[in-house]
Amino acid sequence: MTSAANNSRSPNVAALASKLYEECRNKFSADHLFYQKDLLSLGVVPNDNLPLLVQCAQSLVDKKLLRLLSGKDGRLAWKIISQEDAEKFQNLTADESLVYNVIHSTGRSGIWQREITTRTNLTATILSRCLKSLEGKNYIKKIRNVKQTGKIIYMLAELTPSEDVTGGAWFTDGVLDSNFIKILAYFIEFFVSRKSWYEVSTTIDAHKHRNKRQKISGSAAKLDPEKQYLPYPAGYQGYPTVPLVAAEVNKSGITPVNMVEESIGQLLEMLCYDNKLVALENGQFYKAVKKPNEVKKPKELCGVEDLGLKQGDDANDTKEDTAEDENIMAGRGGMTEAPCGQCPVFKLCTPGGAVSPETCKYFDSWLEKTLGF
Repeated sequence: MTSAANNSRSPNVAALASKLYEECRNKFSADHLFYQKDLLSLGVVPNDNLPLLVQCAQSLVDKKLLRLLSGKDGRLAWKIISQEDAEKFQNLTADESLVYNVIHSTGRSGIWQREITTRTNLTATILSRCLKSLEGKNYIKKIRNVKQTGKIIYMLAELTPSEDVTGGAWFTDGVLDSNFIKILAYFIEFFVSRKSWYEVSTTIDAHKHRNKRQKISGSAAKLDPEKQYLPYPAGYQGYPTVPLVAAEVNKSGITPVNMVEESIGQLLEMLCYDNKLVALENGQFYKAVKKPNEVKKPKELCGVEDLGLKQGDDANDTKEDTAEDENIMAGRGGMTEAPCGQCPVFKLCTPGGAVSPETCKYFDSWLEKTLGF
């Protein structure tokens, strides 16, 4: 009779376990590692009853809703598992659960098969069977590591591999996508070129340039007789930045995925090494070497009319901006990029003379400010 009374007064372990799980989900992050004091602090288990807490925790472990781990200093710890993952575990064998847990712990970095063998102590045959079963259920997937050719790693199917594994946007299925790089490099060079050179409109005709003692070279005129380009003056701050280029690339729709600034920065550096761009002010801005009508389209784009870009046209410029640029740039040429073009004693300047490049206080500051030297 006494035993029956005690059982009627004992709390419902299943109900407490369910409440404990919900409190863990609501008050802690999914990656939180729980110790006994954390679970007791939730106030779910009455009177801080430790044996009852262990029963509740074990009930959740049995239902695959908690994962038992070894925490700091070897102390007993738990980690919550989502309902979705718990359903997966319930359909797995003990060996498959062990393999899944190991792969789950590596996150987006993934894990090599040999390392799984070391951590699980499973035989090659059993491990191979477990991996095949998990992959067949779409719980895990295989990824090639670009840094180690031929090395296959495993990770959870729903995760996106880290760039250390895939090589980032420049690799497709573990292979360097050279065509994609060429197309994107052309797009960026052309975009930067439009921002680096000013197109002289038909309203600023040839006689105005002659009045300013400027001449357009014959080679430039042959390239496009109706379009002439002039450089911006020294100190101009409108050259493209990495965020601006990245935004333009993503807006164009030229890439199937969203390009991060880090990847765009890598491509800008490559174009600088190829002498197609020049980094200004330690990479804060970028300037194109070639004029827009001199940028060559790669053969991969032959037959493609445009990529959202038009020669000599900037979709971001308003009519007011264009008119303002024309007023600013009329009468300026390539020589005025350097201080020499505006120097009143330019004709007296000679190496080793009283007025010389070596003693010019403007030239060094211009190199440092404009070219980042």
